[in-house]
Amino acid sequence: MMKKIFAGIIIIGATVISLPTFAASLSQNLPETAVATVSASGNQGTQPGDTPSTDVDSINLKYTEDLVFDTGKILAAPLHWEAKDWIKAGLVLGVTSSLFLVDQRVKDFAQSHQSPVASKFALVGNSLGNGLYTAPALGAFYLYGYLGDDHKARRTSLLALESFAISGVMTSGLKMLAERQRPNSGKPPNTWGGPHLSLKSFSFSSGHSASAFSMATVIADQYKDNPYVPPIAYGLATLTGMSRLYSNAHWSSDVFFGAALGYFVSKGVEGFHKDDTIKKPNRLTIMPAVSKEMTGLTMRYQF
Repeated sequence: MMKKIFAGIIIIGATVISLPTFAASLSQNLPETAVATVSASGNQGTQPGDTPSTDVDSINLKYTEDLVFDTGKILAAPLHWEAKDWIKAGLVLGVTSSLFLVDQRVKDFAQSHQSPVASKFALVGNSLGNGLYTAPALGAFYLYGYLGDDHKARRTSLLALESFAISGVMTSGLKMLAERQRPNSGKPPNTWGGPHLSLKSFSFSSGHSASAFSMATVIADQYKDNPYVPPIAYGLATLTGMSRLYSNAHWSSDVFFGAALGYFVSKGVEGFHKDDTIKKPNRLTIMPAVSKEMTGLTMRYQF
């Protein structure tokens, strides 16, 4: 019983500490004198001496400063939450707590339904949430935007990189706070030992899921004019979360909370830079083409 109570305290603490990003996209009519306040439209309340965020377009000192300041704004946001923000945070807490009750069953189901085909998909999903693969991919996308003078590509890659970094830091903090054992350790899902200043291989929450959804959210939002991009982006992120369950690396509650963390971090980051967007054309457009003669992809590049 005491372990369950302790686990509940950890989850509540994690919600308060790690979901401040709700305010970045949900809060409205905050006091203008508040420090680091954010409205539903992404506009920031300022006070004398504050430096407003500028549009994200290149890697420079300002981008690094924004990364630090944006992290602080996200962490401070719960100080200005309204009732509706706490209600929505409570929904995330409720789903996470509900999954905690069925974590063992979900694990048993996933491990009893292994197959060669599913294992290949899981390999892809695990790679999509691994920073060793995704960070270089974001770097390559930024390089394309730089060489091809594509503002949208540069902006997307830099926003995704910032979201990836912030969600990674917050996930690491949660792991040290909770010190929950992974399912592949053989221990039950209610094994919590935190706080402890060590990352090791702790389970709560899923860093892969947070990373995948932080990047997928930015890509889906920035390229929402293309109807194929959002479902593909979120579909691949979901594959990452499912792969963590299939690989016995995380409990279902870890995956859900990590996904929510990555999603709302990205919404917060985008909100900080929303109004400064420079409207420039998307130079590269890829669309599926289906006709009687052929089925494939069409590519258009605007010079």
